[in-house]
Amino acid sequence: MKATGIVAEFNPLHNGHVYIMEEARRRTGCDALVVAMSGNFVQRGEPAIIDKCKRAEVSLRCGADLVLEIPTLFSLGNAGSFAAAGVSILEEAACDTICCGSESGNADVVSVLSNLIKDNKDKIAEGISVGIKEGLSYPAARENAVMDLISDESIRDASSEILTNSNDILALEYMMSSRCATILPIERKGASYSDDFDDSLSYQSASGIRGLLNEGIDEARDKLSAYMPKESLAYLTPEDIVLSDDAADLLRYAVISTDADTIDECPSGGEGLGNLIKKAVLSNDNVSEIIMACKSKRYTYTRLSRLCMQIILGIDRRIYSQTQTLYLRVLGFNEKGRQLLSELKKNEKSGLPILTNINKETDCLTELAMQMLTLDIKAADIYSLIAGRKIEDNSDHYIKPVIIE
Repeated sequence: MKATGIVAEFNPLHNGHVYIMEEARRRTGCDALVVAMSGNFVQRGEPAIIDKCKRAEVSLRCGADLVLEIPTLFSLGNAGSFAAAGVSILEEAACDTICCGSESGNADVVSVLSNLIKDNKDKIAEGISVGIKEGLSYPAARENAVMDLISDESIRDASSEILTNSNDILALEYMMSSRCATILPIERKGASYSDDFDDSLSYQSASGIRGLLNEGIDEARDKLSAYMPKESLAYLTPEDIVLSDDAADLLRYAVISTDADTIDECPSGGEGLGNLIKKAVLSNDNVSEIIMACKSKRYTYTRLSRLCMQIILGIDRRIYSQTQTLYLRVLGFNEKGRQLLSELKKNEKSGLPILTNINKETDCLTELAMQMLTLDIKAADIYSLIAGRKIEDNSDHYIKPVIIE
């Protein structure tokens, strides 16, 4: 089977995501569309607004054939870590093309930038170090370091936009991470990644949708019916939705009971953030207030958001230093997805263990892979705690892959 992949979060899935999936099928002529999707915590550093099983079901009903989970370690990582894991999963699932949303849709310039960065890692690292010492955030320091290497004015103009656009940055990371798959950027339609809800646009951003839901779920549902497939809209209920501030008390407890040095050993920690966030939780009640109390030109909101969730989950960079996934965790599939899984297992196309039942299939995992899976299991339990749900009923030990007949 010819397989095409998409790295996604679907947080939540909207019409823009459906468009990307439809375009991926149309442009590649694939037999099966595989989605590598974040689990219960997402790359922005928040609990997913809808849990991973429901999001897997929605994605299967709206165009995907097979959904594989990006391990929590990487779904709460920076853009490079997240992209590398997603690409690794899809390549192991025999995807020869990986499609992604992109503000520019400019594959040529993204490719030029990808090669430039790979060929000048030391120079760029030095430039980033200088920028950070001058008080810049990592993204700003990196942008400056890369731009300093570009002399062609026509490339400079396009590169400047790509290096500041969230989805273009991910497309760039996908290209740099790819070993054998072709990366195909597809130009986004409508709202940009972080735009607020705007009913004058035909496509909304997931960020805008989440912002609207924060203001009131019932009112938001009425406005969103034109921008989301009915399968996704069905899970926008008070019982299903989990908001970032639902984790506030758990975050405050975790920060208070963790020493500053340990916080600084989280992947997004360091540079004295441990003491800064410990001070912030004493005088702020919700997650966004805690983050804003720490935010500065140097410390971006998303880095701090990821740090908050890493503290809650106890993710330590000294232990979880792996750079790519060590198993394929199946969240759901339809008949085409089942056929692809059968091919992967029968022909041994993937060098990684394929997990559909973690109660029976972990004997083949390495010690490091087992640590990674244990973090996923822990993340699911803590997500249930944040959501106010019975942990046992939603444990990774009890849930099964979603199967769409």
